[in-house]
Amino acid sequence: MSKHRNSGVLPLMPIMNPEKIKEIKKLLRQGIPEGEIREDLKQEGYSDEDVNAVFKPHHYDMRSWYLFFGIVITLIGLYLFFTNRGMLILILGMLLFVAYYYEIKRLAKLKK
Repeated sequence: MSKHRNSGVLPLMPIMNPEKIKEIKKLLRQGIPEGEIREDLKQEGYSDEDVNAVFKPHHYDMRSWYLFFGIVITLIGLYLFFTNRGMLILILGMLLFVAYYYEIKRLAKLKK
């Protein structure tokens, strides 16, 4: 926050209380766009840090999907490979295991 040049006093900004956060979540469930809520909060005098703290980014965890479909598609690929129908499905199953490995690394990096 910057000081006012004339008064030398920090401006008073409203503090984001739990009731306000519940109200914001209710508005989101009602379908009001996030950008509109952000602008309303800024007009009410909330700081960018407070507004950003309410709208934290979502971190998706896709490990279980990669692992499950990697196993299923690899098993199907093994069956097709041993019945001389091709290797493409087996390779795609293996690539899902690679994606699983990189997802583990990505989530570990986010945790730090």
